[in-house]
Amino acid sequence: MDLELLKSSWENMEKKMQHTQAFSQHVIESVIASRVSTTTDRIKALYRSFYFVLGVEIFALTAVLAGNPFDFAYNFQFIPFALLLCGVAVALINLVGLHKSINRLSPDMRIDNYLKGILSVYERNKKFEKWFGVILLSIGLMVPFSFLPGKLEKMSLANALLDTAIPVAFSVIIFVVAMKAGLFRNRNKERLEKELDEWTKLKTLAKSLED
Repeated sequence: MDLELLKSSWENMEKKMQHTQAFSQHVIESVIASRVSTTTDRIKALYRSFYFVLGVEIFALTAVLAGNPFDFAYNFQFIPFALLLCGVAVALINLVGLHKSINRLSPDMRIDNYLKGILSVYERNKKFEKWFGVILLSIGLMVPFSFLPGKLEKMSLANALLDTAIPVAFSVIIFVVAMKAGLFRNRNKERLEKELDEWTKLKTLAKSLED
């Protein structure tokens, strides 16, 4: 009789442990899913702000090319602004594609697959961002030279070149400082990588407890 009671108690304890493990795993999944949802919502909000900024830039550059507010006398002075307009348009198209790729992933799929899908989208876009950023910066550094002909009418060549070199050097310094400070890091991507790492560790721990 005591043996039967002991066996029954053991079976009840084992069931409770299984329920506890299942509950703990469910809680872990819910917590990570909630954090992932917050991060993806932040990403989508960031993209909406990017749409606005790029739209304003396209409007401003189009206004410069169409209205000539700086009184440029030569067509070549418009070249940096035209190249910038093309670059911003390409950035907008890339952003739309990136946004659509993330939206195509269903949040209802398994958390690790969802995270891997988003990180894969970012990874495929990484090389484009690197080279596009360098090219767009190079074009941006050409903009001060658009004002060089006007400066040459008012000052000597040496002074005009020096006056042009100052904003170029200032822009390079700001870019280098910003890069060293990590302002160009994709922090949302880093958060998602952290969530995936935590998910993997917790799943491994849960599996070891089951065994």
